[in-house]
Formats: sequence, C-alpha cells, structure tokens
Amino acid sequence: MTDLNPSMRPHSAEYFGEERDYYWNSDYLDLLAKRLDLASVTSAADIGCGVGHWSALLYPRFASNASIVGIDREQEHIDGFMQRMQGIVWNIAAASTVRADATCLPLPNDSFDLATCQTVLLHLQYPAAALTEMMRITRPGGLVLCAEPNNMIARMPFDSLMDIVPIEQLLRLSELVWRHSLGRARRGRGTEHIGEQLPGLFHELGFEHVQVWLSDKAMPMIPPYTSAAERAAVQAWDRWRIQGTGPFDKGEMRANVLAGGGSEEFFDAAWSDFLTHDREVAEARSSSRLSTAGGVLFYIVAGRVPEKPPIL
Repeated sequence: MTDLNPSMRPHSAEYFGEERDYYWNSDYLDLLAKRLDLASVTSAADIGCGVGHWSALLYPRFASNASIVGIDREQEHIDGFMQRMQGIVWNIAAASTVRADATCLPLPNDSFDLATCQTVLLHLQYPAAALTEMMRITRPGGLVLCAEPNNMIARMPFDSLMDIVPIEQLLRLSELVWRHSLGRARRGRGTEHIGEQLPGLFHELGFEHVQVWLSDKAMPMIPPYTSAAERAAVQAWDRWRIQGTGPFDKGEMRANVLAGGGSEEFFDAAWSDFLTHDREVAEARSSSRLSTAGGVLFYIVAGRVPEKPPIL
C-alpha cells in the first residue's frame, strides 16, 4: 500500500470516485421529492457540497428557476461543484459557491427554502452546530434535509464467506468496527453512525414535522459482477487498498481503535484479520464465489424550521 500523505488530500476526496454515482435510485428520489414537495424549492444551499453529487441529483427536482449555493471548505471541491452543475442548472448564474466551514456559514438568516447535506455530519465533531447553522439560514417553514449513514454496517464482514470464516476472526473484525467508530468520535473526527442520532438532534434543536426514511439502495455483488455499479465498487476498493486510504488507512484506524479502548495487541491481530479477509474476498470474487446483498443503512432525515410567532 502507498501512503499518499492524507494531510495533503482534500477532505473526503478518496470517496468522490465513480462509485458515488450509484448511491441512489432515481425513482426513489422522485418519491422523496414528492413527499417533501421539492418542486416548490426556489433557493437551496448544499452544505459540504463536495463536487456536487448531491446537488446534481436534487436540483432537477426543484422549481424550474431555482438557485443553488454550494458550500465547502475545500477549494478543489468548490471547483468540482461548479463544473458538475454547469450542465444541470437552467442558467449558470443560478449556481454559486461559498468557501466556508459547515459550522460557521457566512450566509444571512432566513435565506433559503432548503438547506441540505449528504454524508457531511458524520465527519464533524459538533454536528449539532452545523444543523443549527442550517436552521438559521433556512426561512421559517423551510426544509432542512440530511442524508447520513450508519457506516458501521458497511464495515461489518457481511458476505457469502461468513459461514467459512472462523468465528474468532469475525468477532475481532466486528470489535474492530466498534472500537474504530467509538474511538473516531472520541478523537473529534466525527460519528460514523450519525444517522442513528439525527432524529434526536432534529428534535432537540426544535425542528418540526421531523420525518425519517431509509434509502432503498443496496450495493449487491452478484457473479459475474458485470454491472457498472459493481465495477465501480471494486475499483474504489482497489484504489483505497493501493493508496492506503479509506478503510485501508492503517494509521488512522490504529489511532481510532486505541482511542476506542483497544490495545496495540488487539489492533495488530484485528488488522491482520482485516487484510486476510480482504485477500479472501478478492480471491472469492476472482473465482465468482463471492456474493452479498450489500445492504446499507443510509438515513434521510427531514424537518421544518418553525414559523416565527407573529409580532403583537
């Protein structure tokens, strides 16, 4: 594995590959748009917009003359956002960007019909601060919409090899996931299972009409793995392995596991199990013996900003 110096990479850049194009089913987004009346949205802010994957999906479901602002702290992402949106917005002037942190938005109060984010809050030490900012910039009665996962499920070794892998190895791999996730939060790196906490945060912050759904998207691997989504998933996994990023960032994983109460001895054993399982999965895939339903837990949480009481 090659370390590309994570400190030099834009935040989350390793997760902006082709695989991200297969996060959602189009007909599901149509249903979500109907449930939330996205066709009435004339102004939107995408917080932590990255290179525009989420905005590109939502924007065509807004009002025909809608404007959208992408907010991100990485200039490289801001540039990617504008490049992607050029072919989607009705007029390039309808899309703009602001370089800023999600917890301190240089935007006026009550400015947007919709404030939204996708896979942003899981990276934040203080997700409630970002939600508070999203509420502030959204007009009374407007919508705050968050798509956030429980990534612990995605890290668990759920596949067709489970019945032949020694139970001790499965238990260590599962403990690795728990200690990594809890330790990551303790280090202020964000909560990978933030999707589980979002409804409670919405309630505590005073949102009204809070609703929760699950994305209907699965990430199956079925021989002979010929779909575009399957090929993109395999390419992403290979890229992370070669670069030593994502789930293969050993230094980050060790720090999180130790912060989560694991010992050096446990980490060494569990990391060896992880690499062994990765090799076994690759070998099973090469011989068309690997399959998985690829279930994920991706939550969509929506709430309305309370109407302001009339001034008497």
